[in-house]
Amino acid sequence: MEVVVVTNVEIQAKERMYGKAAHKAYHQVQVTTTDRGRLLLLMYEGAIKFLRQAKAGLDANDLAKFCRYLSKAQAIIVELVNTLDFERGGIIATDLDRLYDFIIFYLTEANLYRDGERIEKVIGLIDKVYCGYKDIIENGMAEREAKVGLKEVSSSGASSPVVGTSEKTRSIQISL
Repeated sequence: MEVVVVTNVEIQAKERMYGKAAHKAYHQVQVTTTDRGRLLLLMYEGAIKFLRQAKAGLDANDLAKFCRYLSKAQAIIVELVNTLDFERGGIIATDLDRLYDFIIFYLTEANLYRDGERIEKVIGLIDKVYCGYKDIIENGMAEREAKVGLKEVSSSGASSPVVGTSEKTRSIQISL
C-alpha cells in the first residue's frame, strides 16, 4: 500500500490551474455561443474595462500597464470598425466609422501625452454607444419574447422569472 502525501501548496496550485482552465473554457463557450448583439455588447464592455485599467496604470505611473491595456482597448475599437456593414448600416455605419476613427485618434493622443482626461472622455463616448446598443438589443429581446409566447405580468406574479431591463425590472410568464 502506497501513501501519497499532498501538501497544501500543491492543492492550491492545482485549484488555481483548474480554476483558470475552467474560467477560460467557460469564457470560450460564452463567446462562441453568444448572439451577435450580445457579442457587440461584450466588445464595448471589454473596451471600457481595458480603458479603465489603462487609466489606473497611468494614475499609478505604471506605464507598462497603461500601454498594455490601452493597446487592448484600441484593438477592440479597430475590430469594431471591421464589423461595420456600410451597405446595410447606411448613415449609422458611416457615423460610427467616423466616431471610431476619432476615438482611435484621441487614444493615440492620450498615449502620446499620457493624458488620463482623454481616456475618460473616450470611456464616456463608448459608454453612450454601449448604452444605446444595449437598449436596442434588450428592446429587441422583449419584442422576440412577445412573439414566442412570453407575456408580461404584474410584479406581484407568483413564481415567474424576473428579467432585468435597462431601467426597470419586469416579470414575465411563459405561456405553454
